[in-house]
Amino acid sequence: MPEERSSDFQLYDSLFGAFPVALAVLNHELIIQYSNRNFTKLFATETDIAGREIGSFLPSVEVKGLMSRACRDRKPKEAELKLRLFHGGSAFFKTVIIPFGLGLSAWNARLPGCGQAQAGSELDSLFLVSLEDVSERVRLEEQLLQAEKHSVIGHMAASIAHELGNPLSIMITSLEFLRQSLQQSHDELEEHVDIIQQNAVRMHELLTSLSDMSGLGRFRFEREDIRKAIIPVLSFVGKMAEKSGVTIKSDLASELPPCLVEVRQLRQVFLNLLKNAMEAMPKGGTITVRCGYSPDEISAKEGSVTVEVEDTGIGVPSRDLETIFKPFYSTKQKGMGLGLSLCKGIVEKHGGSIRVESQEGKGSRFIVEIPSDQAL
Repeated sequence: MPEERSSDFQLYDSLFGAFPVALAVLNHELIIQYSNRNFTKLFATETDIAGREIGSFLPSVEVKGLMSRACRDRKPKEAELKLRLFHGGSAFFKTVIIPFGLGLSAWNARLPGCGQAQAGSELDSLFLVSLEDVSERVRLEEQLLQAEKHSVIGHMAASIAHELGNPLSIMITSLEFLRQSLQQSHDELEEHVDIIQQNAVRMHELLTSLSDMSGLGRFRFEREDIRKAIIPVLSFVGKMAEKSGVTIKSDLASELPPCLVEVRQLRQVFLNLLKNAMEAMPKGGTITVRCGYSPDEISAKEGSVTVEVEDTGIGVPSRDLETIFKPFYSTKQKGMGLGLSLCKGIVEKHGGSIRVESQEGKGSRFIVEIPSDQAL
C-alpha cells in the first residue's frame, strides 16, 4: 500500500485491532483495504491481505447485495452466511456491512439502488465488514427445531393411537371369533382371515409404540430374557424374508442374564432393524442376528446383553452415519425418518445404546446394548 496511507492503517489497527470479531474494510470494487488480526487468523492467510478481492474469502454476490442495500438505505445491513474455513470445514457467521459514508458517485454506477450523491472523500466509499461466529447458536436452534418436530409428531402419534387403537382392538377380537367359528371346509377363507388379523395386530403394535414414544405412554419394565423380544420377531419376519429372497440366520446365546425390559417395545426395535435390513437388500442377501452377553471388566454383576443385526445390503453412506438416528432424517425417498429415531428412544429408555457400523456396497451392522440385571 502507498506510504502516504500508512497513517490511515495505523489508525485502523488502533481502532479495530482489539475487537473480538473479524473485521475488514472494503472499497466500492470489493477490494480489501484493511483487515484486523482476527480476520486473517480466521482464514489462516498472510498478515497483510490488502489489495485482494473479498471473493477470496466471502461469497461476492451476497456481499455485494448487502453493500447495495446498505448504500440504498443509508444504514448497516446484515445476513447469516455459511463460510468455508482454511481447514476445510465450515461455520455460520453473522455478517454485517456498515457504510462509512455515501459521498462517492462511483457507487451509482457500481451498485444498484444507490441514488445520486455528492462527490466526497475516498473514505466515503469504504465499507466495514464484520464477521461473528454464530455456529453454536445455529446448532442449538437446529436442535430446538428437531425437538419441537419430535414433540409434535409424538403428540400426533399419541392422538392417532388413541383414535385407532380401540377400533383395531375390536377388529382383532372379532376376527379371532370369526376364525374360530369357521368350519374345516373353509381352509382358504380361514387363511385370509388369519392374514387380516396378523396385519391388524401389527398396526395396533405400531400405534401403541408411537404413543409410548411420545412420552405419554408408560413403559412396564420386567425382568426378562431379551430373547423373548427377538424370537417372535424372527418368526414373523421369516415369511416376508423368503418372498424377498433374503436369508435370515440367527446365532442366539443359549443362556443370557435377564434384563429389565419392556418386551413389546424391544420387539418394535428389532422389527424395525430387520425391516430396514431387508429394504437395504432389494436383490436379496443375508441377515444375521446375533445375541450374547458382554460382562463388565470390573464387576461380574454388571454388563450388557448385545444384539447385532447385520446385513449384506447397500450400506449407509459415511456422510449419513452421524445423522441416521436423528428425527425426520431419512435416506429413503418415501421415508419419514422416524424408524431409527424411535428405536434410539426406546433403547435409551432401557438405559442402553444403539450404534451402526457400515460400509457402502458391503452392508451394515446395528448393535444394540441393554444393561443386564443380575441383582440377587
